Amino acid sequence: MTQADSRKAEKIGPEQAADDFVAHLAAAGLSAEERAEAYEAALKQLMGQLIRQEGWLAEEFTAVARSLGAY
Repeated sequence: MTQADSRKAEKIGPEQAADDFVAHLAAAGLSAEERAEAYEAALKQLMGQLIRQEGWLAEEFTAVARSLGAY
């Protein structure tokens, strides 16, 4: 996520930012595999950012995501 995207996400809230991200990928004309790869890359980036910023809470969330095979 670029710095401008990050500022936009802060202004509109995380739910709307996630919805916008999903809509952007849906409109990009990606194959299902490419879209899945983009979702996975975004999740990994988000999890890394959460771990750096939120510490133990993000580590717990990461453990749950890993148990579900999402990260």
